[in-house]
Amino acid sequence: MAGLEQTMGSERQPVLNPLVSFKVQPTQAQRAWMELKYGMFIHFGPNTINGTGWGDGKFPSKDVVFPKLDIKQWAAVARDSGMKYAVLTTKHHDGFCLWPSEHTDYCIKQSPQGIDIVGEFVKAFTDAGVKPGFYYSTWDRNCPFYDDDKRYAEYMRKQVKELLITYGNAVEWWFDGSWDKDHPTKSWEFNPLWEKDPTSGLLHGERYEWKALYELIHSLQSDSIVLHNSSSDRPGGIRYMPCDARTAEQFDFIIREKLIEPLIDPIISKPEGKVFLPLEFESTLSPNWFWDKSDYHFHPSVATIADWYIRARTANANLLLNVGPNIDGLIPDYNIQFLKIVREKLGL
Repeated sequence: MAGLEQTMGSERQPVLNPLVSFKVQPTQAQRAWMELKYGMFIHFGPNTINGTGWGDGKFPSKDVVFPKLDIKQWAAVARDSGMKYAVLTTKHHDGFCLWPSEHTDYCIKQSPQGIDIVGEFVKAFTDAGVKPGFYYSTWDRNCPFYDDDKRYAEYMRKQVKELLITYGNAVEWWFDGSWDKDHPTKSWEFNPLWEKDPTSGLLHGERYEWKALYELIHSLQSDSIVLHNSSSDRPGGIRYMPCDARTAEQFDFIIREKLIEPLIDPIISKPEGKVFLPLEFESTLSPNWFWDKSDYHFHPSVATIADWYIRARTANANLLLNVGPNIDGLIPDYNIQFLKIVREKLGL
């Protein structure tokens, strides 16, 4: 442990730009979310077992078993690390649902383990004083009618409503994957020239009926913060409106030899006027978002993790730090050691 402590130099405290200095102010819900400051991102599911970041939707449900699954351990780690909220991958791009959905058989109800992971997550984290939130991928590589836009958009609303009604308030809804229908290339990378070319085929959530999905969430949970991943090459950008906050995946992301700088200013100009959209930085302790079962890999140092937090807070932003549980269903001990020292050093 002494070695970990020595990896961080002098302590620094973030200097925030007072919110009162902004001409456009955040809503009460945005202010409450910003006060949470530090959260745990949890990528977990079939991808944890099969060792891939983007599953193809063919992993057998009967094989989704985690021998030592302990979601209370996750919650205790988040609480003891000074985190105030957590976001779980309820459905990733593979389409597998971590709750027993009535709308698909490709879900946890087909696992012989028989555990409602979303339900256990909500209960364990709520009991630990950590607010639960949900990640949901709009891309689905298992759904047989995914390309039937009308039917699939309705399917998503049914599933989101199911989560809303079954599990109560979610502090945050983190959507992902929409490039598959929005971008002409079907790839996550964004080409700004598409915006200037009306024939490019660029869309802004129309095929997913995004506005209706957003309004559904707020009709049932008015204080939930809804955001949509703009991808690593557009940190702080907006995929489309409406939304309540912005994402900034990874720190110091480089693409084609160019350093991508995040958009920090929360005042966003839209045709209908200016809006306040706070920022959330996301990064991960593992090389991939899901747990990595490789024989060896690097781990961010205490100094690096603490610096991520300081940089986020200096920008009036939250930090959502990914900690992927392993193939047993536990957060690895090595992650916990780093998180404990980070909390001590930052005084969280």
